[in-house]
This record gives sequence, C-alpha cells and structure tokens, in this order.
Amino acid sequence: MPAKPNPVLGLVLGIIVGYAGIVGGSYAGTRLAVARQVRFDSIIEHGLQWLLMLAAIAAVVGLLMAFRTIGAGVMVGAGALMTVAGLVVLLAPIRAAYDVIKLFQLPGSRTVAYMLTDGSALFLGIVLLIAGIGRWAGDAKTTRALRGESGGYNPAYAAQPQQWGGYPGQQQQPQPHPQAYPGQPQQAQQPGQPQGQPQDRQQPGAYPGQQPPGNTFPGQQPPR
Repeated sequence: MPAKPNPVLGLVLGIIVGYAGIVGGSYAGTRLAVARQVRFDSIIEHGLQWLLMLAAIAAVVGLLMAFRTIGAGVMVGAGALMTVAGLVVLLAPIRAAYDVIKLFQLPGSRTVAYMLTDGSALFLGIVLLIAGIGRWAGDAKTTRALRGESGGYNPAYAAQPQQWGGYPGQQQQPQPHPQAYPGQPQQAQQPGQPQGQPQDRQQPGAYPGQQPPGNTFPGQQPPR
C-alpha cells in the first residue's frame, strides 16, 4: 500500500526551500552575471563554484517536489511565497519594496535579490502554485481511496450482503431446482400439497424424455 500524502508538512518545507531558493539563487545568479557580463571572464575558471551552487539549490528543491508524500505541499508553499513576494516588490511603493528585498538578501552581502526585481520569482511562483494545487487535489482523492481500502465506510458496498465464498459487489447467482433438467416441464402443484414440495421424485437412472415402466409409446402394443 502506498504511503498516504502529507501535504501539510510539504507546505512548511516549501516555504523554507522557496525562501532559500530566492536568496541562494539570486546571489549565485548575480555572481555569475557579473563574471560573465561585466568582467567577461570564463565561468569555468572564475565562476564554477557559483554555477555548482545554483545547480545544487535547484536539485534540492526539485527532489523535495518529486516526493510523493510531500511534493504537492512543497510546490504550493514555494509557489505561494514567490508569488506574494514578487507581487509586493513589483506593485508596492519603492520604500516598501526595498524593505521586502532586504529580507531576501544574503547576510553580509550587498547582492540584491534580482529574482524579485525582474519578475522571474513571480513567474516561477505562479507556475508552481497552479501545478501544486492540482497535485494537492489529486493527493486528496488518493487519501480518500486509501481510507476506503483500509476498512472505512463505502456506501457502494453497504447495501449488498456478504455471502460465503463471494466478494463485495458480486451478484448472487440463482440456484437451479435440484430435480430440473433442460427441457423438462414444471409439474403442477396438487391440491392440498404443501407449497414448495415437489409432487414426485425423479426415478433413479432416468433421463429426460424416458417413459416410466408400464407406459407405451404411440403405436406400441402392450406386453402380453
């Protein structure tokens, strides 16, 4: 049985990794941009550590989102944080936006969280938020299905009685009459005979269409 999803735990982890992704991604991205666009240096020689840092942050966030139990919560948490922070920086007054940017600044550095200022955090946050909500809804259906399999109330099986040798949902098969054969006519009920009691029993060794002893066929002479 697969593990039950726990999106609430993923929601908390998503907010944490979303914040770390904005801070670390902005810092490593800024250092790479300076080395490549300002100094025209080779990334392999002067910026490889920042490239590896950026790849490591992306790999950690991606692995947390890949987990079945917490992936939906991680996507919703990280997406919500990036969306809200990106909207505040782009729409709020300059002083308020600057205060928000300082919250995502790496301590001891002057690097600005450019992911908030250029709208990339807003774009990525909306994508993660929509995908995470859809996955959260799918995990909720999985949780309800697992509860039904573990012995919870299932109205589909409530009205059907359980029979020996059967399984839930199996239709009851009609039992044939023990004395009936294919093509044999039903015998009429005699007056005074109890209901459901057969009039007579099949003679041993008889088969459908066989005449009892003493009867004659049309055109047959009785024995002398």
